[in-house]
Amino acid sequence: MKKRIAIVGAGNAGCMTALNFGYYGKELFEIDMYYDPNTPIEKVGQSTTPDVLQLISASMNMDWWNNDIGATLKLGILYENWGQKQKHIYHKFFMDSIACHFQTSKLSQKVRESEYVNVIEQKIVNPEVEIDADYIFDCRGKSENDYENYHRLTNPHNSAIIAFADGRDVDLTHTKCAATPNGWTFVIPNQDSISYGYLYNDLITSTEDAKADFLDRFDIVESDIDGYLSFQNYIAKSMFYGDRTILNGNRFAFLEPLEATSTTFYRNVAGHAWEHIVNGKPKYACDSDVFKYMKQLETFILWHYQFGSAFDTPFWEYAKGLPFNPDADFLKYRDAAIEMEYPVLNSIQFAGQEYGIWPRMSFKQWHEGVNH
Repeated sequence: MKKRIAIVGAGNAGCMTALNFGYYGKELFEIDMYYDPNTPIEKVGQSTTPDVLQLISASMNMDWWNNDIGATLKLGILYENWGQKQKHIYHKFFMDSIACHFQTSKLSQKVRESEYVNVIEQKIVNPEVEIDADYIFDCRGKSENDYENYHRLTNPHNSAIIAFADGRDVDLTHTKCAATPNGWTFVIPNQDSISYGYLYNDLITSTEDAKADFLDRFDIVESDIDGYLSFQNYIAKSMFYGDRTILNGNRFAFLEPLEATSTTFYRNVAGHAWEHIVNGKPKYACDSDVFKYMKQLETFILWHYQFGSAFDTPFWEYAKGLPFNPDADFLKYRDAAIEMEYPVLNSIQFAGQEYGIWPRMSFKQWHEGVNH
């Protein structure tokens, strides 16, 4: 008899969970997706790592010709004004490995129309009281004012401004991350628009100053601004909540979008939940592995701030001074990357995932770019 899974929320985390359990467990699970049409789905363009694109493509039988989610090519990440040696640092993917940018609303619609889920249009307030299922994935977003059940993550940002400009830049086949005096800004190419995000710390930079710098840097006007966000960087003390609930998405954790780690983190959480549900992996072991994975994401992202940028400003002094305590694996792969030469015939040696989702090549590219 199939187990019944309920997914509350139809954003990125809900979609990653549905595809993971629906695609790999179609003989094992019946999946209900609770979708509230009055809750807006995030509009900003999303950026993935290659493994997420592989799941989307395989599970949805999707390719670049049959592309219903507004996907655009992502061949790497271009960092501008971060390096002391190079103005541009290109975090490349190998030419046989690509990722994508996509629009969350289109992926959500595609998943809701798929064979994997039964959609129930209902706003859920208390999942364990309102839902009859063997397991519940709560992907609704962070609970406000719930501090005692969460750990803070170290990161220099707490605010963002989001904007959209009509049109498409066909030459932009990567995510652009440009350092600014107050933080950094992303540029994501959508099918019919460009998404911009300006990240800063409102304890250092006022929102008015951030907005003025944002508008001055790009070909956008104030009417293109879609919203102002305040956020914390955090992870819940456990991915398990109550008797049957598993947290995912912003309900579980949030870390700023540098390196586009959110969707791959959601998939990682779903993978550990699979191990618990299907193979009996203990809850404490799932928590331990997910926390280790988040620690790797946090550490690799903090490394980007340790050397400053082209700007000598209060924000960058603050960012460089944040506590940075890399683990032994980080140091091992960083040092190995610094010492190695690029092998031509043995590229698999440094192409595989060695620290979290990153190969040694990623460490080497950043080290060479910042000249430290």
